[in-house]
Amino acid sequence: MARDGGSRLTAVCFLASYIWLSCSLQRHSLIDQPRLSSFLLLFISGAAAFAASLFSKWLPGADGRFDSEAVLKGMQSSMPHRPRRFYLPCIIFLIVFRLEIIHTVINDFQCTTEGIEAFLPVLLAAHEFFSHRTPPVVSDEPEDMWGDPLEDFKNWLLSSPITLLFSTVLFSYGVFMLGDLTPRSTYFCSTLINKSSYTVLMQWLGVFIDAVVLIMLWRVLSWARTTKSRLRTLGGILILASIGVSALWLSTRISRHHDIIGHHPFKGVGSLYFFDVFSTGLLVSTLIISTALWACDATVLEPTAIATFTSGMMGSIQNVLLIGTYLQPSSGPTLAALSIISVGFIMFTYTNDMRWIVVFKRVFLMALLICIILTSVIFAVAKHKMVDRHPVDDLVYKNRVEADRWLRHASVSTTLKLAVAEYKDRHNGRDPPPNFDKWFEYARKHNSVVIDRFDQMEKDLRPFWGMTPQQIQNGFEKLKGLPDIGIITIANGKASHNRPKDIYAEAVLEETIWIIMPFAEHLPDMSIAINMKERPRILVPWDDVHRLTMAGSQSRFQLLPNRLRPRRGDDSALPESNLMDASRALPGSAAQPYVSAKKFRQLEALACPPGSAARGGVQWDVRDFCTSCVKPHSQGQFLEDWEMFLDPCHQPDIFNLHDFHTTPHLDDLHQDLLPLFSRSKTDSFSDIIIPINNIWAFLEVEMTLFDKKKDIVVWQAPARESRAETRQSLVGGHRHRLVHLVNNASAADEVTMLLGVQADGKTKFQYEQTPTKVANGPLPFEFSFTNSEPCEDANCQLLQREFGFEEARKALDYRYVMLTDSADGGPAHLLPTLRSNSVPVLSSIFREWYTERLLPWVHFVPVDLRYHALHSTMAYFVGLKNRGPINDRPQLTTARLEDARWIAEQGRKWADKAIRGEDMAVYMFRLLLEWGRIISEDRDDLGFKLPE
Repeated sequence: MARDGGSRLTAVCFLASYIWLSCSLQRHSLIDQPRLSSFLLLFISGAAAFAASLFSKWLPGADGRFDSEAVLKGMQSSMPHRPRRFYLPCIIFLIVFRLEIIHTVINDFQCTTEGIEAFLPVLLAAHEFFSHRTPPVVSDEPEDMWGDPLEDFKNWLLSSPITLLFSTVLFSYGVFMLGDLTPRSTYFCSTLINKSSYTVLMQWLGVFIDAVVLIMLWRVLSWARTTKSRLRTLGGILILASIGVSALWLSTRISRHHDIIGHHPFKGVGSLYFFDVFSTGLLVSTLIISTALWACDATVLEPTAIATFTSGMMGSIQNVLLIGTYLQPSSGPTLAALSIISVGFIMFTYTNDMRWIVVFKRVFLMALLICIILTSVIFAVAKHKMVDRHPVDDLVYKNRVEADRWLRHASVSTTLKLAVAEYKDRHNGRDPPPNFDKWFEYARKHNSVVIDRFDQMEKDLRPFWGMTPQQIQNGFEKLKGLPDIGIITIANGKASHNRPKDIYAEAVLEETIWIIMPFAEHLPDMSIAINMKERPRILVPWDDVHRLTMAGSQSRFQLLPNRLRPRRGDDSALPESNLMDASRALPGSAAQPYVSAKKFRQLEALACPPGSAARGGVQWDVRDFCTSCVKPHSQGQFLEDWEMFLDPCHQPDIFNLHDFHTTPHLDDLHQDLLPLFSRSKTDSFSDIIIPINNIWAFLEVEMTLFDKKKDIVVWQAPARESRAETRQSLVGGHRHRLVHLVNNASAADEVTMLLGVQADGKTKFQYEQTPTKVANGPLPFEFSFTNSEPCEDANCQLLQREFGFEEARKALDYRYVMLTDSADGGPAHLLPTLRSNSVPVLSSIFREWYTERLLPWVHFVPVDLRYHALHSTMAYFVGLKNRGPINDRPQLTTARLEDARWIAEQGRKWADKAIRGEDMAVYMFRLLLEWGRIISEDRDDLGFKLPE
């Protein structure tokens, strides 16, 4: 590498842009439109190269490297071979072809082998080895026939292309080793719908094409006389390649024009995409231009090797920091990979005569790597220790204390006077709604233990205070005429509904009116729109919700002068409803709303606040486990904070791991805040949760004692549950991943388990990597799909071949019942299990009216949607002792049946105390009182006041 300041600046730009891209590309909306994104990025890069050529006099090589024929002849020995004429069209074709390979590989990314790209420097070193030319040594001094043999051998060793190739292989293999240390996602590679061998072959072909393109481009640009000509040549290549990609993109759209559905211009999606294109385009332009200039000044191998080494060191340091956790339970492979990368790269710097590495001298880098290795060894020794107490012990105790605290906070008020004071204290001085005394009397009469805490209700209603009653009414009118919307009207103390034609919808509305009738006389006149579908439907961007929430806060209204407050009846601030065009339909289904899974995930990302991980884009890397996604809500391997887990905005990987996110949305979807009441929702949605369609959950269940139930963890679900399957949901959906993990795990799959070991005369615990098939053996899992009808459609047949079907069984006969959400977007049916003396093992992303009343590790056992702690969690309760060996040794972990029995009993007692039918009615009464005030024209003056 050249030592001048300009070349170092080029190297710094290269390294900075490479690191930035490496850290940011996992979450991007660009991947949803790969060909369009490729075209735009290439075009921006080509335009940037042409723009940079205008300022080439400030860049390295501006004065030209061929000042005379003599200089040219003297430099030819160190330059690459002269390029051929066919190089330029060949480079353009290979760039377009390479991008198509990337598109193919990403479609089955879970089947790829991590680290193959690390061997790109090896291919470039092999090219140098086979094209090596020894420069003639011209000297006036006579040859010393009695030179030092050791010195001669040392000089030969450092300058030999064999040594260069060996050192490159060494550190590239070290980087490749990191792939085996990276935890894998449970997103699986199916043997039926995926072609893993073909995907890996495409990876190798892509790396080979990368090497060919880099070498040919290096030759073309190196023989250009000035930096200006190089940049213009590079810009022309990139522009022509972008034209080739655009031709493919247009032909694909034309050939599939009848399939392009669900691409309604939702607000915010386009701006998010083009922001990603622009920001990424600048980074890619910087990377390509700096790589080209650096390679021309040195060799193409140097920037590639440094990029590979940088990736390896970043990955190694991340792995070292995880030593001692469930993600890196063993320190040996991590330290070995770090050492191999360091030793191999130092050898490479000597054999390639690199005295400077970007801005560091070679000696300084060597000292730094030695310090990193020594520090890592000390850190690994200090962190590698056993755990004296099982983490679940602490979680059960801590949440037991939290449950008592929650109940005290939820039932502070014992009199109406205290209830009013508590309400005003929690609502910034706002009075309770009218007839609050009637609600309080109703709640006390029905022995409600929750009097003061309705956090979910308040969160749902808060944005509507930022809208005028007329705006809310306009929104209701828009909902009123839509299909699958039930209307309940309360007038003159009586409730009625709009008599829908669907029998199921009519039954739900009848049940809801049956709940309302006992207190209807105390409610103001109103009409409410109820969502008859399982899925929520109000998906408003975070910016709009935040604006309305701030506008509706009591403190802001107190600060605003009257002339600035929204006028009643003024609906100018209400945007036009951004309703899905109902004419866009599934093939063969007239007037059926449809939003593609990709577009749906983009809309969900817009519902997250700026700066959150998910707002930056959905994570497309479905192969690797997202460590940063689970850390905020977990204690080690185990799920700790259930409330935070239900918030998807810090975990962008979750949008690929649930059927709700990976299947099309087949119901009307709205991006404006409309007053729609739904049974359940995820945190991305702005529907108002209402307790409906839960009457069946309060029917009597057969009460069998916990000890008399079978010691088995059971899960079953109908195979035909989903209305629409996609390629992604079949291998990434929450139900399919669960069954695959337990029944279809391959020999290469591994999980981390917290296992008991004997140390110092007592049982301690440590995390160990365990083959998934071995981990499944001792645990009494019985997970399966059921199907009572013959399989006729392709999806059903595929599920049968992949997983098989079993007969339905009575889940409540078992001690542990695994509960997951339905494929259609409905929440798990938790209440029957909660009331049955079985332990609910819950993995869900939905909230219902009672969700805030349940605490993990007290009323149910929580399991992260990624299932990475499923084996360790269930091993704690069912035990591993006398169940067979794991990792070639008998296990010592005894069953904690007392904790499982306690959770089953606590869940049943709490359900009978706080999630009864009466509690459902108390929630409904309070909700409708609050809503009645919000939609009233004089709501700012309405409120309940205690008599003097």
